[in-house]
Amino acid sequence: MLVGMDGLTASNIVVRFGGLVAVDGVNLEAPRGRITGLIGPNGAGKTTTFNVCCGYQKADQGTVQLDGHDITHFSSSHRARLGIGRTFQRMELFSSMTVRENVELAAEAGFVSSDPMTQLGVVRGGPAVRRTVRAKADAVIEETGLGPIASRLAGEVSTGQGRLVELARALARDPGVLLLDEPSSGLDHAESEGFGQLLAGLIGGRDLGILMVEHDMSLVLTICDWIYVLDFGSPLMAGTADDVRASDDVRKAYLGSAA
Repeated sequence: MLVGMDGLTASNIVVRFGGLVAVDGVNLEAPRGRITGLIGPNGAGKTTTFNVCCGYQKADQGTVQLDGHDITHFSSSHRARLGIGRTFQRMELFSSMTVRENVELAAEAGFVSSDPMTQLGVVRGGPAVRRTVRAKADAVIEETGLGPIASRLAGEVSTGQGRLVELARALARDPGVLLLDEPSSGLDHAESEGFGQLLAGLIGGRDLGILMVEHDMSLVLTICDWIYVLDFGSPLMAGTADDVRASDDVRKAYLGSAA
């Protein structure tokens, strides 16, 4: 399904690890204004595909584009500056910093360029930049509902709250496309449902596309507008939630042929 909108496009992605073909001819689009799911059994190649999209893994074949521009050979940091955000299945918070400081640090990173001086903290208009950083952090903290715990250390918050901190940090960089790797991992049903509602609200309020790898099928089938299914590194199908629910191939891939 090619929708012709700005966002992320991966075309004919192939990744080999020695003699193992981990990803074989994957095509996907994650346009702005849509939540796109990427699902499949364990070992299907989902995270490898994610890593190709954000620059952590080099593909043996294929191209990656962002908003129509070829970024295939760009580094992960360059892609981040261009507008690709990423969260990870294993939470990576600065536990000794407060929730607010975590978000402010991400917002401040938006002012760091390839210029070595900015990487040393020398930024023109320092006071104005700090005001901008604080204002952006305030807005994102309110948007994600983190206000009540903003002054707490990130290492002291619950898993559900930590997932929100991760999301807030990614949003503080104003991404055009946000890649979420197992965002509901460690959440109970109510927390997962609330997280899904928050993501749906972000799509309605931002010029943002979301590509999500997720094993919580209830979450995927509720909030994803389009879903890609991988099996053993190869594309199995793509379609709406209703298409996925009705697919015998998907059921066999997840449950085995006896299903």
